[in-house]
Amino acid sequence: MKTEYDAVVIGAGVAGSSMAYALARKGWDVALIEKSKFPRHKACGEFLSPESIGTLQELGLAEAVNSLRPSQIIKARLHTERGISLEIPLSGIARGVSRHALDARLLWSAQEKGVRAYTGTVTAVNEVSNGHAIEFSSKEGRTRLHSRAVIAAWGRNSLRGYREVKSRPTRRVYMGIKSHYVGSDSDPVVDLYFFQGGYVGIAPIEGERLNVAALLTPDLFPRDGSDVLRRIMESAAARIPVLRSRLEQAIEVPGTRATVYPVEIRPEPRGWNGIPCIGDAAAVIPPFCGDGMSMALRSVRLCAPLADSYLRGKCTYEEWKKAYSELLKQQFSGALKWGSLLESLLANPSMTSWLFRMGAILPGAAKRLVQATRLR
Repeated sequence: MKTEYDAVVIGAGVAGSSMAYALARKGWDVALIEKSKFPRHKACGEFLSPESIGTLQELGLAEAVNSLRPSQIIKARLHTERGISLEIPLSGIARGVSRHALDARLLWSAQEKGVRAYTGTVTAVNEVSNGHAIEFSSKEGRTRLHSRAVIAAWGRNSLRGYREVKSRPTRRVYMGIKSHYVGSDSDPVVDLYFFQGGYVGIAPIEGERLNVAALLTPDLFPRDGSDVLRRIMESAAARIPVLRSRLEQAIEVPGTRATVYPVEIRPEPRGWNGIPCIGDAAAVIPPFCGDGMSMALRSVRLCAPLADSYLRGKCTYEEWKKAYSELLKQQFSGALKWGSLLESLLANPSMTSWLFRMGAILPGAAKRLVQATRLR
C-alpha cells in the first residue's frame, strides 16, 4: 500500500477536496483523509454566495458544481419575530446546493485528478524529517502516511489532541440543525428569520427542494424530544405571511436531517495552527452572513499556490506560513469583524427590529452593511 505523498489534506469538505484537487492539478501526489463516508448530509445553510462563483472558476471547479444543477438565488429577505421584514438584493446570482451533492462531487473531482481518498479518523500528526507523519484508524486498522506537507481542513473543531494555537473564545456557542423539504415553493430567495436565541434560514437547493437550517443557543433544544425545527417554522409562519405561504405545503424529506454542536464564531482568522489551516479550520463567519463556503474556497485559492511553491522548493515553510497568514488576515479580517458585530446586534430582538426599519428607510446603508461582511 502506498504511504508516501507530497501532500496530505485532512478533511474532505468544500475546502479539503478543493485543496486536494488544486494540488493534484499542479501534478502533486496527494492523499485526502475523511472520517465520514460520502455522500452524507451536513448541517449547513447550503448557500454559495455570488462571491464564491469567481473562486470556483479560478480553481477549475465551476463546471463540476454547475453539473449539480443548483438553484439560483437573487435576493434575501430578513424577518424578525415581531413581523418586521427587510428585502435586500444580492450582488449577483447565488447558488443553492446541498452538501450531500456538493461534497461528494468535489471529492469525485479530486479523485479524477488522481487524489487517493482514505476513510478513517486521524489520531496523530507529528513532525518528522522532511515532513509529517499522519496516523489514522479505519475498519482496516491503523495506517501511517508520510507527507512533505499536511493541511488542516478538519472544520470548526481542532483535531482531538492537536491544538498548538488556542483561539480566542467567542461570546456565544450554538447548535446547528438542518433538513430538506419538498413543496410548491420556487422563489429564488433566501429567507432569514431572526428570533430570541437564534435564527432559521430557508433557501432553495437543487431538485426543487428547500433547505431549512437553524442556528440556536443550546437552551432552545427541547429535552422532551419535540421537533424544534418544525416548531420554529410554525412560529415564523404564524407571524410572517410570506413565510406562511412558503412553508404551508412543505414536507420534510426523511433522512436529510443533520445536527452539529458546538458552533463557535471566531472573529479573527487563524491561518496556521502548527500546520496550514483552510476552510472552517481557518475562519468561521456567522452563518447568516452566507459567506462561509465562499471563505472556505477563498482560503484554498490563497493557500494552494503557496503550498505549490513550497513543494517546488521556491519558498521555505516559514515563508509559506508568514505569507498565508498575512493574506488571510488582509482578506478575511474585515468580513469577520463586521459579521461578528452583526451577530451581536441581531441577537437582540429589539435591535433587530430597529435595524430592519432603518434598512427599509436607508436601503443604501443596509446594502453597504451587508457588503462589509463579504470578501473583497
